Amino acid sequence: MSKGVKGEIQGFKCYVLLDEKGEPAPVHSIASGLDYPGVGPQHSHLRDSNLATYEAVTDKECLDAFMALSRMEGIIPALESSHAVGYAMKIAKDMSSDEAILVNLSGRGDKDIDFVLDKVTL
Repeated sequence: MSKGVKGEIQGFKCYVLLDEKGEPAPVHSIASGLDYPGVGPQHSHLRDSNLATYEAVTDKECLDAFMALSRMEGIIPALESSHAVGYAMKIAKDMSSDEAILVNLSGRGDKDIDFVLDKVTL
C-alpha cells in the first residue's frame, strides 16, 4: 500500500507492486499472509478515499513486536498482526501518556512460534 501503484492483478483493480515489465513484482514478507504483491479492492478504496493510511515496518520490527507482546502481555500475535503492533510501538515513542493506540489483532500466533524462534535470539 505504501509503494504500490494502481493496477490489475488476478482480475481485479487494486494497488499492486509491479516490476519494470508491468508484471506483479516478486515480494517478501516475514508474514505469509502479507506475502502478496497486491491488496484487496476494499483497502484500495479506503486509501483513495483518505479513510485509512498504510505504513510499513521491517521484518525485525515485526519480530520485536511479536516477542514484546508475547512477553509483556502473554498474547501471542500472528505475524501479520505483529506488523501493526510494531508500527504502534514505533509511533508510541512520540506520544504523550494521555494518548492511546488501539491495535486490532487479526489472528493467533501459535502457528508462527516455531518460525519465529528460528529467527530470533532469546
